[in-house]
Amino acid sequence: PENDQIANFKLTLASELDNKSASAIINNDEGDLKLIISQYKTLNIKPEFVQTLTEKLSTISTINKLYAKGIQQISNDVIIADDLNSAWHTANQCLEVDPENSKTKLLVSKIVTILTNDALRAAEEIDFQLAIVIIQKAEYLSPDEITVSFASDKINELKQQRYIWLEDQLAIAIRKTNINRANRMIEQLEDLGLGDDQLVSYQNEIKRIEIFGKYSELDIFSDTTSNNKKLPDMVIMPLGQYQMGNINGPKHEKPLHQVTIDYGFAVSQNEISVEDFGLFIKNSDYKTDAEITRSSRVYDISTGRIKNKNRITWKNDYLGSKAKKNLPVIHVSWNDALAYTQWLSQETGKNYRLLSESEFEYILRAGSKSNYPWGNGNPVQIIENLQGKLDRTIKNTRIRWKKGFDKYNDEHWGPAPVASFIHNQFKLNDTAGNVMEWVMDCWHDSYTRAPVDGSAWVNPGCENHVIRGGSWSSSKNEFESSHRFIAKSNFTDARLGFRVAVDITPE
Repeated sequence: PENDQIANFKLTLASELDNKSASAIINNDEGDLKLIISQYKTLNIKPEFVQTLTEKLSTISTINKLYAKGIQQISNDVIIADDLNSAWHTANQCLEVDPENSKTKLLVSKIVTILTNDALRAAEEIDFQLAIVIIQKAEYLSPDEITVSFASDKINELKQQRYIWLEDQLAIAIRKTNINRANRMIEQLEDLGLGDDQLVSYQNEIKRIEIFGKYSELDIFSDTTSNNKKLPDMVIMPLGQYQMGNINGPKHEKPLHQVTIDYGFAVSQNEISVEDFGLFIKNSDYKTDAEITRSSRVYDISTGRIKNKNRITWKNDYLGSKAKKNLPVIHVSWNDALAYTQWLSQETGKNYRLLSESEFEYILRAGSKSNYPWGNGNPVQIIENLQGKLDRTIKNTRIRWKKGFDKYNDEHWGPAPVASFIHNQFKLNDTAGNVMEWVMDCWHDSYTRAPVDGSAWVNPGCENHVIRGGSWSSSKNEFESSHRFIAKSNFTDARLGFRVAVDITPE
C-alpha cells in the first residue's frame, strides 16, 4: 500500500471511474452506476463523492421508474386525469425529482407534444375551453417551450376568429329578430369569456327584440293602407313606470298608484289630422256622429263661448269654417275615434287602438313628476298651444284670455296645425295642449281597483269615457298631467280630438 506506483494507479483508475460515472448518470444506467460505486468503495477512494453518487443512483432509480410509468400511461392514452394517475402528473413528479434529467426532459417533451396537438385539435373543433385547459397544462410543464407558445397564439387567433364570427351571427340574428339563435350565439360568446358589461348589453338587446322586434325605443315608423297610402307617423314608446294620479287632487284623481309599462307599443307622433281622418272617410262608408246629428260645438268669437251649431262635421275648424288639412281633426266623438282605429287595424293587419288612460298620462308626463309636464309653474318657453294671457283672437285686438298662463303667447287662439311646437321627451307633439284627446277607458269616479299594467279600464256598455290633456282654451289646472274629464261616447266639440296607439309584436 505504500508503493508509489500503486498510488498513481489509483489516481488513473479514479479518473476512469469518474468518466464512467458521468456517462452512467447521463444514460440513467443504474447497473453501471452501482458497479462504479462498488469499485470506488473497493479502492477506498473519494468517500464523499461516493455518497453523492449513491444519492444520484437513488434519483436515477426513481426517474427510471417514473419514466417507465409515464411511457405506459402515454401508451394507454391516459395523458390527463383527475385522480393524479396520468402521464401529466407523472411528468410533474419527474420535474420535482430532477428537472435536468434526460429522461425527465424526454417524458416532458413527449407529453407536451401530445398536449399541444390535442389543444390545437380542440380549438379547431371550437372547444376553446378545453383547448385552453390543455395548453395551460402544457405551459405548466414547459413554460419556455416555443411550440407551446406557438400553439397558445394559434388558439387565441382561432378563438378571436370565432368570437368575430359569433358577433356577426348575433348581429344577423338580432336584425332578423331570431331570438332563439341570438340566445345561442350569446351562450357561445359567454363560453369564450364574454365580459359582463358586453353580456348585459347583448341581453338588453335580446330583451329589446323580444318586446319591440325590429324597432328600438323612440324609433319612428309609418304603415300604409292596402292601397299604399301613408298612415300617421308612430313613435315607439320606452319602457318605464310612473306614479299615476295626484295625491292632492280631487277624488277622481286618487289614489296615487304606480303603473308599469313593460310591453311594446307605439303612439302617433301627432294628433290625428283632418287629412288623416279624411283618408279614413274616403275609404270607408262610415258616418260620424256629428254627420248623423248634423251639428257640433264651435267657438263663438263674439261671445267667447262654446255653442252648438248646425251642419258642423269633422271637415270644419273650431269656428265652423272649412278646416285646413294639417289641423287636428275635431268634432269627432269617442265612437268616431274608435271606428278610425278599427279601420287602421283592418288596413294594416295590426292592432291599432286608442290609448289607455294610464298610457296617455305616461306619454304626457314623459318622465316628469311635476304638476305640469314642463314643471310646477308657468312654462318658461313656448312649448305647446296653451291658453296664455298674451294670446289674441285677432291680430291687433285687445281680446285676451283672462285665466291663461302669465306672459305666454303661442300665437294661436284656436287649434294650431299639428307639430307646430317642440316635441316632448318621447318625441310626441301636442300632448299637453292644442286639443283634448279621447282615450279608451270608461269613466270611473276614482282609481280604486284601476289597472296598474297600462291596460284600459273598460266596462262593457259604458256610456261615459275619459278625455285627457288640455286644449287651446283650457284653464291652467286642466293642463296638469293628472287632469281628467268625462264625456259621453257621442260627444263632439271644437276642443276635442284624439291620437292612436298600436301594439308592437315581434315579427
